[in-house]
Amino acid sequence: MKRPSAESIRKAFAEHLTVGVDGYEQTVWDILHWTGICDVLLFLEDHVHVGESARANVDYEHMSLHNLEDSIKQMGEMA
Repeated sequence: MKRPSAESIRKAFAEHLTVGVDGYEQTVWDILHWTGICDVLLFLEDHVHVGESARANVDYEHMSLHNLEDSIKQMGEMA
């Protein structure tokens, strides 16, 4: 699987989530594709932002999980 650049991945996740993915760009991109956004959020809460709530930004809270995943993928692959 070809991944977008780390910068593109960071921007896509930063646009959609309340926490950053700096240093874990490839990991979260792979998790997103392998198991989905729920596991990305769990990974971020458990390993990167311990004690913080990883969730969708206010502008994206209305989206279904599937649509949120698709939006992140689309934005990440555009650059």
